[in-house]
Amino acid sequence: MPPPPPPPVGPGPRDPIAGDVSDELVVSTPPGSPVRHLSLADLPPALADRLRFEKAAPRRLRSDRLPAEVRDELEDLWDGIVADVYDEVTGLKRRKAFSRDQVERVLERVGSRFLQAERVVIVAAVHHPLAGEAEWRHVAMGGAGGAAAAASEEIAAYGTMGAAATTAIVAAIAGEVLETYVAASARVQQYKRTHRSPDPGLIVTDLAEAAGYGDAVGRRASNHVARDASRWLGDALLKRTGRRFARTLVPVVGVAVGGTMSALSVRKVTKLALRPPAEDELIRLASNLPDGDDDRELR
Repeated sequence: MPPPPPPPVGPGPRDPIAGDVSDELVVSTPPGSPVRHLSLADLPPALADRLRFEKAAPRRLRSDRLPAEVRDELEDLWDGIVADVYDEVTGLKRRKAFSRDQVERVLERVGSRFLQAERVVIVAAVHHPLAGEAEWRHVAMGGAGGAAAAASEEIAAYGTMGAAATTAIVAAIAGEVLETYVAASARVQQYKRTHRSPDPGLIVTDLAEAAGYGDAVGRRASNHVARDASRWLGDALLKRTGRRFARTLVPVVGVAVGGTMSALSVRKVTKLALRPPAEDELIRLASNLPDGDDDRELR
């Protein structure tokens, strides 16, 4: 009897955004180049304990104010990629570990898990958005989160190499995911204030347009548009994370830069005009109207 096939390499099942849209937010690996993934269990116990989410993550990522679904996803993301990141940077000199090429190499290795977390928090924002009707509150939350992530990157980057470099890079990735959740929450609240019923496909299309995706401007958020927007947004997020990481490492100034960039990103989303409802949303809205029998009873 032939031996059983080896277990698949990479992240586990993904939560959907809208229909099959979620499968588009995945970093593809070139044929013949499987990505090697490690876990905390592959590290020495003392190092693993030092790098795990509860010990190393910035306090803002561990806040009890975040919905449990979002906090749990941030923890899963952190603990799921921290060993891979450490494997990429340990033994490197500071300049090499934080070089653009090296950070891009790290993002390529953990990209699929990063974008999985992005999908999950967009879905979470639709069902459990951050409270607050005033748009400026979400902008302020985004800015505070960006500044906190930048501060942790800066502190870690100028500490002991290896574990410090790992913490800095993972903090940057998790900070991007938190920013996505804040921006998605702000957008969900905008639609709800007009009695709309947004779904994840609509929100991911708006996030992509705010980030520079031009093909979605003025279009309804159909499944086709949402798939294209998801694919584009995934690539854009990976590139943006690498660029931001380099900028926020500048001592002292980097914290202000990180906060400003995050606040502006959230504000761009809230400044977009609301997208026309798609067919699925119209059906959901129509289901809340009185049916014909109710109308006759009223007459």
